[in-house]
Amino acid sequence: MRRLNLPLILDTIFAALCAFLLFFTAMRYYTKSAAIALTFAIFACILFGALSFLYISKKQNKKLLLSRDEKNKKLLSLHLSLSSDEYICGLFEKCLSDGSETEIKGGKIFTADSVYFFNFKMQPLSEDDIAKIIRYSSDNKKIIFCSKISAEAALLCENFLIEIQNIDGVYKLLKEKGLLPEKYVYEGAKKISVFKKIKARFNRKLSAPLFWSGAGLLFLSYFTFFPVYYIISGGIMLILSAVALVFN
Repeated sequence: MRRLNLPLILDTIFAALCAFLLFFTAMRYYTKSAAIALTFAIFACILFGALSFLYISKKQNKKLLLSRDEKNKKLLSLHLSLSSDEYICGLFEKCLSDGSETEIKGGKIFTADSVYFFNFKMQPLSEDDIAKIIRYSSDNKKIIFCSKISAEAALLCENFLIEIQNIDGVYKLLKEKGLLPEKYVYEGAKKISVFKKIKARFNRKLSAPLFWSGAGLLFLSYFTFFPVYYIISGGIMLILSAVALVFN
């Protein structure tokens, strides 16, 4: 069952409401007819609401894909950090073979011209970690697979011609080979409550624009033939403004 996309619905309603208020106010001023103004306002509300829905939905889907990749990278980093040397070598041997002969020895993978080191941990690799690889005697090119690396350690690798593959490169490689784990170690399944999702949307940045919008609608209620509509709309915006300010 697909979950309710509350942020998308709220943003669409807000955009549609803004279009409705703008067209209703403008058309009523120029035509002096509430019926004509209401007709145009409803049409504008539906049109801009639909366009906003399509635009926001497309934008959200793009962000969702990026956020999923970032989440999976963090899970993969933790997964590899908790995995045994045998598991890691077996996993990456499938990626690095490509028809060529490989050999696993001492937690490392050897190919015809390269030797691959694996050092996955949650903290960035330090210069001490790189020094151990520098001391390892080999004529082959040295390549390190890791989660992340400090700036000083990266500079040390550059000076000794050691190639680095951080979690971005590791994730891309495993994804291209179709070897991403089906289930991550300690993946976790903590769900965010609906209340927290709603609270996250009504942040302090919304307080000021909601306040001035609500105050403007209440001010207009003194000069319109439909004061109840403006009072209700303005009151709702002022309440939301207070909620955004107080609860965030």
